[in-house]
Amino acid sequence: MDDQQIIVILVIIKAIILGLVCVASCLYAIPLIFIPRFHNPLHLLTLNVCVAAFMCAAFCGIYFIMTTFYFDVFLTEASCLPIIFTQTTVVCQVLYALCMVSLNRLFIVVYRNKVFFQNKIWIAICISTQWIFVTLIALPTLRSSLWHCLVSGLELNYQIYVLIIIGVIPAILLIITNGIIFISARKSTQRVQPMNGDRTTTSSFTQRDVRLLKHMVFIFAVFFCGWVPMFIIAVIDYNDDAIPYVVLHGLQILPCLSLLTDIIDLFIYNHELRRYLTRQSQNEVINIRTK
Repeated sequence: MDDQQIIVILVIIKAIILGLVCVASCLYAIPLIFIPRFHNPLHLLTLNVCVAAFMCAAFCGIYFIMTTFYFDVFLTEASCLPIIFTQTTVVCQVLYALCMVSLNRLFIVVYRNKVFFQNKIWIAICISTQWIFVTLIALPTLRSSLWHCLVSGLELNYQIYVLIIIGVIPAILLIITNGIIFISARKSTQRVQPMNGDRTTTSSFTQRDVRLLKHMVFIFAVFFCGWVPMFIIAVIDYNDDAIPYVVLHGLQILPCLSLLTDIIDLFIYNHELRRYLTRQSQNEVINIRTK
């Protein structure tokens, strides 16, 4: 089996994994969009993560297939830099969507008495700001050398910039926001009020919030570990001559698996959605049997 055949097999594996991510994302997102009882801030934030993951999986699936089988048609002088820009944007959207969950919880903890930070308008502002911000910070990639883009991708300085906005900034944001949240939560639970000689603790931070943040940190870590190494490799191999093409295709399975793991974890976290989907499936089975 030669290198080209191995690459085709690896691309098919990546396409299947990303296809599963797209299907699972739709299965997760559709009830949250169309069923009113799911229209609460927590579900809307996780829906934003799910939509970002769907877009990332869909784009990467198309990218892997087109660059393998239709390279000359797909990457042209007109499309090369916009494609790199889109790739940077869709990957960033997932990471910053996760950061937005933590940032939203931070505002609720700090401004716990402000109703505005707990309603859907605030969630819409947060999500809109995230998508606009990510699009803007990805724009500098369009200024890279077109010749270098056609040969091996972005120039070294732009590869480093992409690594910073994908790997460094989201990690710092998540560490800061979650650090402040957990410190605030700890201080809140340590507030002791004597009552009839007993000691009681009060907390404005619910177990549901803690569970949500733990899942978001897990999803971030999985996505981070799956994708950031690929951008580190892009910096090291910016001339496209340090790593064999077959090895590169093999390594690209890792980010695909990270996306699939994240979507599965979204289902694991959302007990209410799982119960709804289970009931719907059971009802469908009963209806089929009674016909």
